Amino acid sequence: MLSQSEAHHAAQRFLDGVYADDPITIVLEPGLTEEYPWAWTVRFDSQEHTDTGDSAKAPFTRVVIVPKTGEVPFFPPTGMTTEEFDAYVSSIKPAI
Repeated sequence: MLSQSEAHHAAQRFLDGVYADDPITIVLEPGLTEEYPWAWTVRFDSQEHTDTGDSAKAPFTRVVIVPKTGEVPFFPPTGMTTEEFDAYVSSIKPAI
């Protein structure tokens, strides 16, 4: 099972690959990481959005789900409220 620190490293590796060709600099927001029974949710943003507040410089999705089993991180479905997202993440059972 991945620790929070390991989840941050996995998220960064995943995001570095996803945004390899983009002109933005991805930064993790480790203080906003949440733990669920089977995964970590790791928040991130672009340095450019953080510095300027310009939403055009922000990633469309700013959270990545990192399974504690070490499986590949992934983005959550979009278009959910915070409550719907919490229910979604809480309801998934790991394939162990």
